[in-house]
Amino acid sequence: MTATAALPLPTRPLRISLPRTYASVLLPAVALAIRLPHFGDPAFKIDEQFYLLVGDRLLHGALPYVDIWDRKPIGLFLIYAFAALFGQGFVAYQLLATTCAIGTMLCIFAIGRRVASDTAAILSSILYLLWLEVAEGGGGQAQVFYGLPVAAAAVLLLQPEDHFARSRSFAAMGLIGIAIQIKYTVLFEGAYFGLVVAYRALRRDAARASIEIILLATTALAPTLLALGAYAAMAHLHDFWFANFTSIFLRGETPAADSRSHVATVALWLLPFMLCLAVSLWTLWRDPAARRWQLFMIGWCGAACVGVASLGLLYAHYLLPLFIPLTAAVAPAFRRRPLGLVLATFCAWIPISQIDWHGRAATLHSQRQMAALGALIPATVAQGCMQMFDGPPILYHLTNACTVSRFIFPDHLSAAIEAHAIGIDPQREVRRILAVRPEIITISDVYTRPPNPATFALMRAGLAAHYRLVGQSWVDERNIQVFRRRIE
Repeated sequence: MTATAALPLPTRPLRISLPRTYASVLLPAVALAIRLPHFGDPAFKIDEQFYLLVGDRLLHGALPYVDIWDRKPIGLFLIYAFAALFGQGFVAYQLLATTCAIGTMLCIFAIGRRVASDTAAILSSILYLLWLEVAEGGGGQAQVFYGLPVAAAAVLLLQPEDHFARSRSFAAMGLIGIAIQIKYTVLFEGAYFGLVVAYRALRRDAARASIEIILLATTALAPTLLALGAYAAMAHLHDFWFANFTSIFLRGETPAADSRSHVATVALWLLPFMLCLAVSLWTLWRDPAARRWQLFMIGWCGAACVGVASLGLLYAHYLLPLFIPLTAAVAPAFRRRPLGLVLATFCAWIPISQIDWHGRAATLHSQRQMAALGALIPATVAQGCMQMFDGPPILYHLTNACTVSRFIFPDHLSAAIEAHAIGIDPQREVRRILAVRPEIITISDVYTRPPNPATFALMRAGLAAHYRLVGQSWVDERNIQVFRRRIE
């Protein structure tokens, strides 16, 4: 790429500008102030509970997809396995996630300040953190962890072309490869970044570009190929392939009523960003030096939107990847006052109004709830085993209960959407579980998703025939009932 085609250097400083060193102190301080009250919550989000459980059992010899079934990439479980090395792992994974969130904020700052003031870039970075909290990203969702390598790859690709450009392209693809092994929906952003580096390779040397492009693609796919090869070497290639690449296409459809409700919420959430993005584009459009920055950010936002759309709008945390390019892209809208402050306040109003600012009280309440539920589980469950047909998966971790099924995330057997997506007949698996007679079975009287009526009927019949209710505890806005096997 020629010098005139290089990506822009930062535009001229604007009237308001904080020193760059402020960002390295201010952004971590804000992140810790908002996220620290949640540290130590054993039941922050159900997904995180399950990831930590799998990570801990992985350390004790269980093999994901074989001994414990799920469809997340192995990289995510390895992160949680590392956290499980430190005590019970709650604070460790929350600290890791906060570190990743801070790193992502600093990347957003670096991206934004290329075409805006330091103050504007700091505001956009803080917006990312605020929206993390609203969209269920205050803990350790997969998107929080993979946001850092994706944002870091974008920082690398936004550097001006020089003799290190090729090395940066390979580093960016390596980061995308790591991110893909945390969650596969990164593939869409990775494909866009791949097109960018492929185009640049063609511009540098069209004759040799084909070899470079193949090597770049191999770099991005290397972590996934390594995981696939490891499972093939263990004779579990089919288990890995089905869980990672087939099962997601077998899930049922989201109920139409839920989809309409979620679309309305998403539209409300994205409205401030759309306005700020329009202002940002208008602010920079007459600046030729910023044109390539704009084109890159528009493409990145589009790729992130495709990734979100590929999952649907079933959960709020599916939106998390979109907030990285959006918050970076709107930084130019905050360049001048008073308009910049008005727009930043507009974008921040929804998260500020919805965040639970008494987070420590909620954490202590959650700890008490889990303690009350755990008190209903006998110590013999470590040998007699437990099956959570519904309830917080972290209870397996807290009680050290053994398992009788590889399907221990409650939705896999109890939710209608998963009925044809787990590779076996869930009714047959429920019958097998009841035949084994685990010492403890938990179930809920309130269902957050459309249940599988057939498996619920089987489970209720089995509980009535061979189990007695020993107690119940209110956890996560529902009663979790604990049944213990009768002595017969």
